[in-house]
Amino acid sequence: MADYAWDSLRPLTQFALDADPYIKVLVFLLSLAIFVISFLAYRKTKTQKLLFVSFAFLFFALKWLVKVLDLFVSPGRFLSDSSENVFEFLILVSLFMAIFKK
Repeated sequence: MADYAWDSLRPLTQFALDADPYIKVLVFLLSLAIFVISFLAYRKTKTQKLLFVSFAFLFFALKWLVKVLDLFVSPGRFLSDSSENVFEFLILVSLFMAIFKK
């Protein structure tokens, strides 16, 4: 029996650490695909709400691109928490504008 309740989660944590580079690439590719789809939808409808949603996914894809590049440029220290917060702020502002734009 495990000494602590969280000891049973250690294999899951190790799996997450092992899969991290692959997950980062997959999240980047998925966010890029969603950006392309939303931008194509914007070009078809020309609604500003969809433009802001496209911006949100663009910022999301850029954030994950930097995270993927971080795997090759530095050992995970290139994108600081402060820099990541800027991306997240831009994503949230874009979504906020999409929701409240008339």
